[in-house]
Amino acid sequence: MDRYNALHLRQSPNLRLAIADTLKNGNVLLGVGIGIPSLETCKIIAATDTDWIWIDAEHTSYSPRLLADMIETVKTYSRGRVIPVVRVPSHAHNWIGWALDAGAGGVMIPHTETPEEVRASINGARFPPRGHRSFPPFALLPGLQDAAPDGKTWLDVASDHVAVIPQIESRRGVENLEEIMQIEGVDAIMIGPTDLSLELADPTLFEKSMARIHELALKYKKPLVGFGPESMISEKYQAGYRMMGTTKLVDSWILADGIRDGMKSGREVIEAARVGSA
Repeated sequence: MDRYNALHLRQSPNLRLAIADTLKNGNVLLGVGIGIPSLETCKIIAATDTDWIWIDAEHTSYSPRLLADMIETVKTYSRGRVIPVVRVPSHAHNWIGWALDAGAGGVMIPHTETPEEVRASINGARFPPRGHRSFPPFALLPGLQDAAPDGKTWLDVASDHVAVIPQIESRRGVENLEEIMQIEGVDAIMIGPTDLSLELADPTLFEKSMARIHELALKYKKPLVGFGPESMISEKYQAGYRMMGTTKLVDSWILADGIRDGMKSGREVIEAARVGSA
């Protein structure tokens, strides 16, 4: 993953290229989800060989400062090898800007339903003339952190590198998905199957909707993003998922499973010792 770094660690890594490469080499970017808003959690996960870290700012309460610190911690403690990706809490450009100014490799936009929403999100993630992202005067130190390839500025690099990933999780989103997939600047599509199934409230309709999503992903060669149980990984891969995580790769569940397994084995050893000493 080192090859996707920018020339300085403070800049956004090239998640767009990393995603595009999965279509060429058939690889999967395997990630870990963070739901615990903790810098210590980031330090631990960044030390592993995960490809990317999903920071969920939609369903976890973050301040902009804590979010930025977590992004920077992931990059620093992994030495840039792990790409932080943020699911922002809304479509507002300020959250997109805060995530990207801190050096995130991409943003996931929840509850995306229309092409207009997608274009607005892309505009918020790209600097002019490719979008309307506001220039962050305090993000990088001039002459120290703003290195760029010849003929480019760090603003060009940011617009080239940052991935925009709309999340589809509603009936209306599925209805508009074919048009959304054809919009320039959409790098991948995240699927929210739980919210989608809750809204549709019909298992048959849900299965048809998921089949339609997978059909469109293969038709337009648009990588899909999602988490799921290991038993579904093969099926998801065949459907076009190229950024994935398993339900074993989420911090809170890792912690709970580790404690549960440790308690079980610990009690078994204690019971064996008790019986042996009787």
